[in-house]
Amino acid sequence: MQVIDEIGRTEEANKKLGEAASAVDPQDNVNNHFRAAATHWERIYDEATVYGRIYQDRMGIALRWVEELRLPDTAHLLEIGCGAGFATAALAKRGYRVDALDSVPAMTNLTSKRLAETGTAERVRIVLGDVRHLPMPSNSFDLVFALGVLPWLDDPVAAVREMARVTRPGGYVLVTADNSVHLDEILDPVRVPILRPLRRYLLSALRRANLLPPVKELNRRHSRREFDSIISDGGLDKLWSGTVGFGPFTLFWKRVLPDSMGIKVHRLLQAAANRRLPVVSSYGMQYLVMATKRASVE
Repeated sequence: MQVIDEIGRTEEANKKLGEAASAVDPQDNVNNHFRAAATHWERIYDEATVYGRIYQDRMGIALRWVEELRLPDTAHLLEIGCGAGFATAALAKRGYRVDALDSVPAMTNLTSKRLAETGTAERVRIVLGDVRHLPMPSNSFDLVFALGVLPWLDDPVAAVREMARVTRPGGYVLVTADNSVHLDEILDPVRVPILRPLRRYLLSALRRANLLPPVKELNRRHSRREFDSIISDGGLDKLWSGTVGFGPFTLFWKRVLPDSMGIKVHRLLQAAANRRLPVVSSYGMQYLVMATKRASVE
């Protein structure tokens, strides 16, 4: 039977929530974004688009890595940012007990719907909560994973430490980051990373002149080295890593390939990245890391 747990069952969590309520929480904008985009995330894993294929391949890699861990049937997993529930249902089908957490009720509702459709609800507990203050005891889970979550957080370092806290010593943490440089950007003269500071300056100047509407940058990117440092500082040791996602390719911001051809190019480049081909394997859209928790980390 599913249970919806409200975050803040302990005095410490209540205190943190009270402090957060007294100030503007930078995550409110992100939560509002995902609240409005909930149906998009429900559709993307079925879409025959380049972005759809990238997210489908990201999940495929993550599920394959979990299988390669050969966790026991009794393993207890925590998914952070359960979204539309596709990974939750897939892991529950494999026999694992899963806690599925999201901070947006629209997303937990989609997860509930997915579990009902797949007949996996009895193995899943749905939790409404915040990754920055997880409402779970320390050393509770054999695997904690968060696909596409950390780029949207104001403090990814604290979030990784929280994930490590609730992972048992010797357990695993699987996370992703938005890679700081994408291959599709390198190949477009106006999107090359070296021009990024100039683009930001020009956009800022146009907004100050009221020629463009103000826009808040919601998600963040990290280089692989930066993200590896965040993982290590959180008390985790990296086991495996890789990148996923190539395209859509553009020229002067305009797409040069239809989705059908763009998917073929992505799959070709993704196969090369999976084989660790130099250059290509470094510049996928997203960086995936499987890590293990050090025995000394509490």
